[in-house]
Amino acid sequence: MAIKALDDLTYDVITVLKNKAEALEAYETYIRDAEDDDELLTLFRRMRRDDEEHVRVLKEALARRLDDELGYEDEEEDYEEEDEEEIEEAEPSSHDDGRNPPPRRGESRA
Repeated sequence: MAIKALDDLTYDVITVLKNKAEALEAYETYIRDAEDDDELLTLFRRMRRDDEEHVRVLKEALARRLDDELGYEDEEEDYEEEDEEEIEEAEPSSHDDGRNPPPRRGESRA
């Protein structure tokens, strides 16, 4: 079975999701810089909250598109639960001696 390239809309969702995720990281700097300016501090915090919601909605849309593309039908999955499980798996175990760095965002230890 040949793997086909992503359709334009799926690619667009991934691109916007990436940009929003990068923006979330940048807001931390903007918020620190604006700590003495209440107006901008409020603005940057509101924008960060909005982008957090956008990231959540985009992740859900991407998951649905990929489910459809892969042929999963009407299987309701709780993606938030899966995200929590991935976070728990990524936490270092008590026998981790520090030689293996934690996985980067989007990678697994497997």
